[in-house]
Amino acid sequence: MNLADDLLEQARHLIERDAARPRQASLRRAISTAYYSLFHLMVADATSLLVRSLPLRSAVARSFDHKTLRSAAVAVGEAFRGPSGSQGLRGFLRLPVARELAKVCDTFVNLQEQRHRADYDIAQRFTRAEANGLVSDALDAHTEWRRERNTHNATVLVLASAKLIGTR
Repeated sequence: MNLADDLLEQARHLIERDAARPRQASLRRAISTAYYSLFHLMVADATSLLVRSLPLRSAVARSFDHKTLRSAAVAVGEAFRGPSGSQGLRGFLRLPVARELAKVCDTFVNLQEQRHRADYDIAQRFTRAEANGLVSDALDAHTEWRRERNTHNATVLVLASAKLIGTR
């Protein structure tokens, strides 16, 4: 298994902990870990596309940031939904954007928002069902990304998230 798969497995484990009454800490960490599983999956594929040398990949992976990947995901999602939105990235995409790639992008954005809530909003309470739904969304996104990662538009997403092409 790779890091992304291990993180997803860890998220599922955290949800199943405390069978009778799940702890908020476990549910929050599950949500956060589900997000990080998708982030690391996409970054690993990006670095393997951009860098041949295995020793250099980890250094290049550190250059990816959450905000830039989110911006690229938002731009691809907007391109799927129609002509409004970022024209910069649209010029690189082959339209129409596949529903599956748009779903990965939308899931990434949602998981990042939920991770922020889980990590920083201490007043927020989560149920096992909510956390389980988000982990399931991450699992679906892993599957869809693996189907789409070798497409032109996935490459555009990766290049934009590496700041090699602009999203504006």
